[in-house]
Amino acid sequence: MPDESNVLPDFDSFGSTAISGLENPEEAHAATQALLKEDRDSGRPVIDKPGGNQVTLERGICRDGIWYRDATVRELNGYDEEALAAVSAAGTPFKIFETLLMRGVVSVGGEPMSRKLAGELLIGDRELLILGIRRATFGSDVEFERLPCPHCEELVDLTVHLDTVPTVRLEDPERIEYEVPLRGGATAVVRLPDGRDQEAVFAIKNNTARQDSEILGRCVLRLVKADGTETRKPNPQSMSVADRRAVSDFLVRTQPGPRLLDFSFTHDTCGEEVPLPLSLATLFRGV
Repeated sequence: MPDESNVLPDFDSFGSTAISGLENPEEAHAATQALLKEDRDSGRPVIDKPGGNQVTLERGICRDGIWYRDATVRELNGYDEEALAAVSAAGTPFKIFETLLMRGVVSVGGEPMSRKLAGELLIGDRELLILGIRRATFGSDVEFERLPCPHCEELVDLTVHLDTVPTVRLEDPERIEYEVPLRGGATAVVRLPDGRDQEAVFAIKNNTARQDSEILGRCVLRLVKADGTETRKPNPQSMSVADRRAVSDFLVRTQPGPRLLDFSFTHDTCGEEVPLPLSLATLFRGV
């Protein structure tokens, strides 16, 4: 699997922060590379007993007014490994992510996994499923050997348990619309990005401002001025930079799910906090 700096969608393109919640993903990635440069791992993860195959999503899907948050994943096999290798060779990070979902998720709410279903899921729910596939395939522990501490330079052997990854929860999973205060007493009514939005943003290359506009155009449902005047589906290019940033930051903070790029550990020897961003290439090392 290729370098993962953009494999697991972090959506830094939304604004100054990533959808993972990490404000400087480039720095995080650089920290990952520094930590892993001395890693003597053979290239495949140390495999403990595979985890359970059930995942509880934050929002899930709604069918006939009923919300379903239970999902079933499965252990990846050789066929899946070949399929992932073929997608990786094409150099399309989003397709790697999507292929993992299509092949590793059995069902959500009893409904068989499909591209349509995957598109309905919140980005955070999709990332929860990816962690579930990892647990089912390799277990919950991610092993690192001889990581150089950037503070004291001591080499560290570390076991990361996936349950310790920071995770954001939804206070009200069934809530669809949110209000974001803007300048001048205005309000943006928004929804959280899902898989369809994720795909649309990943289709835009090398233009973060255009990516910002894409996600805002899809997720801002209406703007309400201080006098009550309402504009439905406003043109995101017409929004001020400050308002665009306010909405983008809200989407980052509120999107539920694991914050893989935010992971860190305390080095016992020097007592310093060491960033260790996690990603697809880390979680599925060797696949």
